[in-house]
This record gives sequence, structure tokens and C-alpha cells, in this order.
Amino acid sequence: MARVLKVSAPLDFAAIRAGAGVPEEFPAEVLAEADRVAADPPLPEHDATDLPLVTLDPPGARDLDQAVHLARTAGGYRVSYAIADVGAFVPLGGAIDAAARRRGQTVYSPDGRTPLHPPQLSEGAASLLPGQLRPAALWTIDLDADGEVTAV
Repeated sequence: MARVLKVSAPLDFAAIRAGAGVPEEFPAEVLAEADRVAADPPLPEHDATDLPLVTLDPPGARDLDQAVHLARTAGGYRVSYAIADVGAFVPLGGAIDAAARRRGQTVYSPDGRTPLHPPQLSEGAASLLPGQLRPAALWTIDLDADGEVTAV
């Protein structure tokens, strides 16, 4: 039998995050480094801007990090899957890298989220925003007519 806990007062999620050691703000040096790297996005050599990718994030999401395109081929389908290359903006050993290692992951709670990376990256320069050139890792997966993988 499941236990049901009754809560008589609203939960203080900020206090819960503080108690768990979840940092709310980024240090000034992290924000400054994020501003510097966001100003000059590193683009890969391979240009896949001809693919009409659509993002897979829910409505209202500000960190658009996944996108997909599906095309019919002569023998089945081609799936193109892209994920934002946030790592391209994170100098190893730099301030952003150190902050991300301390944070470990984006923390989601009912009253908001605490991002892994500064917003100027996660919601800006490293986000797969419509009409913007962004670095991304791209996978191409060919499927037969039954949806079985034939090539990657």
C-alpha cells in the first residue's frame, strides 16, 4: 500500500534546492566566459543547414537542444537527428567547465529549473533556435520500409 503524505503548507523549493547544495546563480567569471564564447560560435566544417530540422522540445522550452528530420527514401526512410553541441562552447579547464562539473546536471523542480550552463549558452548561442546557425552533432540513420536500421 502506498503512503500518502499530506502537506499543510506550500513547499519551499528554493529552500530544498539550497539544502541540497544546488547553486542558484553563476559566478561572474562564468558569465563573463559565457559572454566571450557566445560572441563567436564555433561552427563545424560540415554544413547541414539544408535539412529542415524541427526541435523535439516541449512548448515553452528555452533550451532547444534536440532536433530531427525524417525523409522518405527509395527503400525506406532517413532519420537525421541533431543535438546541440554545447561542449563546443565550453573551454576545457575554464570557468564554465568548472561550474558545469560542480553542478553535474540541469535540476528541474516544480517552480523552475537550475541550468547546467549559463543561459546565454543554454538558451542562446548553443540552443538550436530557428533561423540561427548553431554547432550540433548530427546522426544520419537509414531505415528500411519496416523501420529496421540499414545504415548509420
